[in-house]
Amino acid sequence: MIPSTDGSKIETLMFQRWIISELYGWKEKATGNRRYKQAFISTARKQGKTWLASSIGAISLIAETKPAEGRQILFVANAIKQAKLGYNMLSNGLSKVSRMSNFMKKQLVIGKQQITHKPSNSFAMALSSDLSTLDGYSGTTVIVDEYALAKSRDVLNTLKSGQKAEPNALLAIVSTAGYDLNVPMYQDYQFYSDVLAEKATAESTFIAIYELDNKEESLPENSDQWIKACPIFEHDGIKQTMLPAIKEDVITAQQQGTLTAVLTKSFNMWTQASESSYIAAEDWERAEVDPINIKGKQIYIGIDLSKTDDLTSVSWLIPTDGRKIYCDSRSWVGTKYGLANKIKSDGVNYIELEKKNECSITKLESGIIDYEDVFQWLMSFIEENELEVMAVCYDKWNANTLITKLEKAHLPLIEVRQGTYTLNTPTRTFRERLYDGQIVHNGNFLLTHAVNNAILKEQNNGVMISKERNANKIDPIAALMNAYTEAMFHFEDTEAMQADNEYYASSDFSF
Repeated sequence: MIPSTDGSKIETLMFQRWIISELYGWKEKATGNRRYKQAFISTARKQGKTWLASSIGAISLIAETKPAEGRQILFVANAIKQAKLGYNMLSNGLSKVSRMSNFMKKQLVIGKQQITHKPSNSFAMALSSDLSTLDGYSGTTVIVDEYALAKSRDVLNTLKSGQKAEPNALLAIVSTAGYDLNVPMYQDYQFYSDVLAEKATAESTFIAIYELDNKEESLPENSDQWIKACPIFEHDGIKQTMLPAIKEDVITAQQQGTLTAVLTKSFNMWTQASESSYIAAEDWERAEVDPINIKGKQIYIGIDLSKTDDLTSVSWLIPTDGRKIYCDSRSWVGTKYGLANKIKSDGVNYIELEKKNECSITKLESGIIDYEDVFQWLMSFIEENELEVMAVCYDKWNANTLITKLEKAHLPLIEVRQGTYTLNTPTRTFRERLYDGQIVHNGNFLLTHAVNNAILKEQNNGVMISKERNANKIDPIAALMNAYTEAMFHFEDTEAMQADNEYYASSDFSF
């Protein structure tokens, strides 16, 4: 009964019916509660997401019976203006329904800030993602819009916490993909993609991801594939209106070299915001392998020491069989301005990563990183794994204390001059060999985070990695580049040495 914004009747499409039927049709036999406690619904823009969200809100407000009273339907987004979109569509729709039905009119009180269902004393309202505001609510149904903009899980965790006493609760994310690959929604997208591919399980989560399979499908000649990301194309009239406009956007973007925005918003594909990104996310993901046994291996170590608010990172490269090089990393986190502020500004949960042994949070009261801890960890790492250190490559900035310790430990130290003169060739070669499958990694979170943040900076007829803003940490990949200045020659040097040794040992060699 809920009409369009212009008052016309909406023909519910098959994909919309399917989503609603999945969310409300499946129940637990033992309890009668809904099967799906969470929903992850992702489509391109202009696919009727707001109408779908308002419909979910309407069903929960009026038709739900568990709980029988006091249901809370919350529309949540980063900004109240965004949260109001779903709420306002619900308000306008129910106002029109009330004009058509005296029965519904008597049941509803529709205000600008709240809609109340009088028989059950239930209400719907819009809220921004202000943690102090959300704390007081226990949403029976919570609809989160534009989750791709959220930098942390704080809001979702608060909403979930409020639902703990609600056995029939639903938390629904209804959002388009985004440009930032270091946000919680992208991590969820990766996990839920694995669920759909039967590589993982999430039995209580409903997942609907509408996207193109690859960039080639975005070409105008492949427009028959666009329904994958635009399920609303099921409606012939809508398709005839939208498809030519999207084609024009694609052609213009191709000519201007700005296809990223179209891929994300029109085809729901996660893309890096900057056209100058160092390594595309899909290429880095393709290079991921299971952790290898590094015991007794040769290793090239890179060190990038922190400034006031950066990480101190130790990254390493280990040559393996098949002429491949394996990457990994570890970082140290300073807390000079408070750990909570650091986690919020960087968008990284360092506490959880420390539990996973990917980083160490400083224990010093000053909040400054303890280089003695870095040294002790590195020496233990080398000794426990019986590693043959080929080089320790470092940026000399603020390195005196640590480098003095490493020198006394008789490690082979190589200073890496920062700038395109030194880093241009390693930066280009590393990426080329990654594309060719010769560089692999184990999915280390902070290293991946840094790769996603890294952009190419051109100067003095060369390139090196950089970042667009201070909060975008790239220290682990910067440390890796330092190590790669030496590791890039490993196989050539090894083969040359072997050839020389064979020659000197042969009868061909004499004085």
